[in-house]
Amino acid sequence: MKLEKVAAEVAPAATSCTHLGTGGFASTFRIQTVDGDDYALKIVDAAQAGAERTDRELSALERVAHPNVVGYQGTGTQVFEGVTYRWLKMDFVAGDTLGNVIKGGQKFNLIEAVDLVRQAVEGAAALWHAQTSHRDLTPNNLMITPAGDLVIVDLGMARALDDKTITTLPTPGTPGWMSPEQVGANQTHGDWRSDQFVLGLNAYWLLTGSLPFTYRTPYEAWMAPDRQTPRNPRDLNPAIPTALADLVMKMLAKAPHRRFLKAAKLIDDIERIAAALSIPEHAPQTTPQFLLAIGDKKSFASAPGFLKSLRPDGIVIEPRSKDRVSEFMALTDAGATERIIDPCTYLSRSPINHRPAYIQRQDYGKGPNLTGFASPIDREAYCALALDMQLEAAPSIVLAPYFFAANGESSWITESLLCASTTVDLLERRAPDREGVLERVWTTVAVAQAWLTQDDARDQLLTMLTSQPIDTLHLLVRTNQPPFAPLGDSGVLNGLTDVLSVMREFEVPVVLGRRASEGLLGLALGATGWTTGVSGVQMNMSSHPESPQRGGPPQDRIYVPQLLTYVTTSTYVQFVSAEPDLVDLDTAAARTLLSATPTLDSLSTEQRVLLLQHNITAMRNQVSELAGQDTAGRISHMRDLVLTAQSTFGSLPAPAGPGESAAYLSAWSTALG
Repeated sequence: MKLEKVAAEVAPAATSCTHLGTGGFASTFRIQTVDGDDYALKIVDAAQAGAERTDRELSALERVAHPNVVGYQGTGTQVFEGVTYRWLKMDFVAGDTLGNVIKGGQKFNLIEAVDLVRQAVEGAAALWHAQTSHRDLTPNNLMITPAGDLVIVDLGMARALDDKTITTLPTPGTPGWMSPEQVGANQTHGDWRSDQFVLGLNAYWLLTGSLPFTYRTPYEAWMAPDRQTPRNPRDLNPAIPTALADLVMKMLAKAPHRRFLKAAKLIDDIERIAAALSIPEHAPQTTPQFLLAIGDKKSFASAPGFLKSLRPDGIVIEPRSKDRVSEFMALTDAGATERIIDPCTYLSRSPINHRPAYIQRQDYGKGPNLTGFASPIDREAYCALALDMQLEAAPSIVLAPYFFAANGESSWITESLLCASTTVDLLERRAPDREGVLERVWTTVAVAQAWLTQDDARDQLLTMLTSQPIDTLHLLVRTNQPPFAPLGDSGVLNGLTDVLSVMREFEVPVVLGRRASEGLLGLALGATGWTTGVSGVQMNMSSHPESPQRGGPPQDRIYVPQLLTYVTTSTYVQFVSAEPDLVDLDTAAARTLLSATPTLDSLSTEQRVLLLQHNITAMRNQVSELAGQDTAGRISHMRDLVLTAQSTFGSLPAPAGPGESAAYLSAWSTALG
């Protein structure tokens, strides 16, 4: 390689000359000498028209000395085989480019990502202060050192802000990493505000894990900054604070005059956001929680050793009877953290002949159809009955009474919120008699899906939810989907994402109650917890309590983690016959079950227990994998799961059972961005 020989001539004392890379007009080498010198040497290819670019880089480096900009050491010429080559000597920056680091799978939490953005902006601001714009601040020109520092390199396209001599357009740059004014109908070379836009693109990728633009051809990449507008970062990573998302979107404004007009203001805002993130209560690093709901089927949960190995983050128990509740609560000693009783008070709205017997046995479940409370005294008396039932079993969390709100029934949301505040007051008044005992109170709201899909209704719901202090929101939504099938309604998922975003801004954790496998998606989108069980009523909010409750025909279903959903056992056997490796189940319960009954028909009670244990364990394992990621990484991890499920479905025979199609995965993919 000729330029390597030139480098050896420039640095005759070198003990090592390592090629680092070649651009359009030059090659860069790492030079190490016996004296301990270690620097980067750029040799300009004399056959390329690189003199002007070298002059610009040299001019920029001479004007700037900053820890986040590569340091300049010297320049000169070298004659080799009768040809004069120019060279540029700079500090060697160990590490790798930001682009390679992200593509290599490294994840940055919000604090780390914001710090990298700050360093990039401060380095660029040093250039701007020296009246220079970089014009190519792509992820490949931002080096990340082993210590986590960011250094701007390759100033070959840098241009003095008052330089009027370069008139050729279109302006040079990297397609997809330029500003709208550089690629639009009225192209300009851009200035420091163009650099700001590209730094905003880098910040977007760092924070969301997604590239800001989509394109298939070089031309589409070139035009993307002018023709596309990135989605709000919070849509892709709900953990991003609103202030940070707003800052990035301002950096990405189409018009230069809508971006930050003072570099100092941009830096101040970044530092303020970084300071807020460094405060522990603002650092969004909650671990997703898997809470197991136990209803009338408890044999799978009470099997020796099961809960201890499962280690759910909590158990939610329905009040089938006081004796049964105590029996279920005893199971929590086997490994669950939280002990919760769901009072199911929404059933008090049902006509007495529609209510399950276990509710009628409770003091608050007797009497006529509840239509509301005539006075605060009546409400407090009702809440006290529900509270007494729960406290008798010594829970760690109390669920305040709640009531189902169909479309337009806002008064029942109000009643649920009033019951929550009343329950908190009751506990505080009883505190002197309960020294050393402190239960948290969750506010439960149960609504029809219209409260999420209709913008006006959702705004009304969120206005009510943010009108009073809430410890944790336990959100139950009645959605239109077949039993055991995942939620695939884009409107509901969009509404849910909005609710999670607003409640996060309100600093209130959200637990999604009674959800099928879409609870896993909810955790990736920012929910704190997910409750599910082994029956259909534990995977969706019940229908309107004033309607008779009807169950569908019983069918054995098995959870296939590769598909993120349940299928009937007959469908699963069909899948195994076609592609056994694609749907292999790796839980101990599944292996034992399939070893004994590979056709999964005519299951005995013991075999059905194994089936239910597999279903819960497989979902718990997926939550554990998700919890191992930081907040931004959960979105990326969930995207990978969805892509795998889509690919797996595409290789399997088309299932025929209700709710067994792969249609929901498209909605999930859209929700994840």
